[in-house]
Amino acid sequence: MKWFYSLKNNSNEKGQGLIEYALILVLVAVVVIAILLLLGPVIGNVFSNIVRNLERTGVIEGGDVVVITKATYDSVKKELHLDATSDGSFQVGVVLTASPGGTMEEKSDHYHRKYGLTGCPCTVTVTSSKGGSAQVTVGP
Repeated sequence: MKWFYSLKNNSNEKGQGLIEYALILVLVAVVVIAILLLLGPVIGNVFSNIVRNLERTGVIEGGDVVVITKATYDSVKKELHLDATSDGSFQVGVVLTASPGGTMEEKSDHYHRKYGLTGCPCTVTVTSSKGGSAQVTVGP
């Protein structure tokens, strides 16, 4: 009888508790990921609406997204050519200003500015009347 009792108590149950905890942890992780996948877009929309309302009321300053789509320097003519967009295109009533360079011309789908510049490399900043800005370094 002692022999049977010793066999029963010496079984391989040492790692069972650790495996159970690992399985519970995996299950919790799967549930959390599923919840985030389902509710993620909803939560993102809530925060976007909050930011949009704060911008409308003036609590925080919003701005457009300015992108410099082209910035080239012609070393022979010593001219800098800039193209930029405001929120992806030309926006009625929005003025982009290049520094150095001045006010950019309004084209059908973007803004453009060509001006003389004595040398490069240089850093150009384009600022929007809506508050957005972008910066680029132009090489020779």
